[in-house]
Amino acid sequence: MNILGVDIGGTNVKLGIVTEKGGIIEHGLLPTPAGGPEAAAAKVAEWYGGRRKHHGDARAAGIACAGLIDGVRGFLYTSPNLPGWDNAPLGEIFGRRLGIPVAVDNDVNCAVWGEYVMGAGRGTRHFVAVTLGTGVGGGIVIDGRLYHGAQGLAGEIGHHVIIEGGPPCSCGGRGCLEALIGSASIAARAVETAARTPGSRLALGAGLTVREIHEAALLGDAAAVETLAETGRLLGIGLANVVHILNPEAIAVGGGVAGAGDFILEPARKSMKEHLIGDILSAVRIVPAELGNMASFLGASMLALEKQ
Repeated sequence: MNILGVDIGGTNVKLGIVTEKGGIIEHGLLPTPAGGPEAAAAKVAEWYGGRRKHHGDARAAGIACAGLIDGVRGFLYTSPNLPGWDNAPLGEIFGRRLGIPVAVDNDVNCAVWGEYVMGAGRGTRHFVAVTLGTGVGGGIVIDGRLYHGAQGLAGEIGHHVIIEGGPPCSCGGRGCLEALIGSASIAARAVETAARTPGSRLALGAGLTVREIHEAALLGDAAAVETLAETGRLLGIGLANVVHILNPEAIAVGGGVAGAGDFILEPARKSMKEHLIGDILSAVRIVPAELGNMASFLGASMLALEKQ
């Protein structure tokens, strides 16, 4: 039997019918409906119902959602991307609508599990993945199991402090990794760097994107290269902290910002090694994530299978 995988974002819902080995039979994209979890569950159930006659009943469903989630209870405390979804029993709501067993987890945890099972973490037992985008997310696999922590909220790698008293973060703290290398911070740093770099191709002002910075770096723009290298340096400090605490075999870096590739990853590897306490720890591999924007719904489906 197949599994239904669902990734609920603030704008869209990505979903698909997945085999037990992770192959995608069919996938789709729906606008995230207004009306909260009940409306979203109804929309997903409608999509799933339209495909059952072709693909048969799903064995289970995995639901990935951005926010603070207790994966054991399938309970969403709050989501920054989904206003009005606070204190929602997602497992119960989706299970009732779909009529099959449901597993629920944070979208980054699901992406990490997807990478662990069928992506950059294959063959490891101790694995971490970090997502770089508007924010910085993370997830942890310890001895082959996704680690949730006491309240199910482990893996908030973006909110450990790199610079005490540093820039304000959306979480209310200051100097968090996310405040330093979230996409808005990278763009702001690029504007500052370009302003003091003669001949920079970067357009100054609002609206600069990390993709544009990457494109300029590919053309040899010194300000763009410097900006991405500084992003990698700061990321490397954060990764060194992760390695000291968790000692993983590999750390995968994904998300939109990670599309800049080695402009960020090479400085990150160098910075991380400089901050590690011993050469033995530097055996950890820093690698690109492999599953792209399908990682969360694929990982959600594999989590659902794991819990059967």
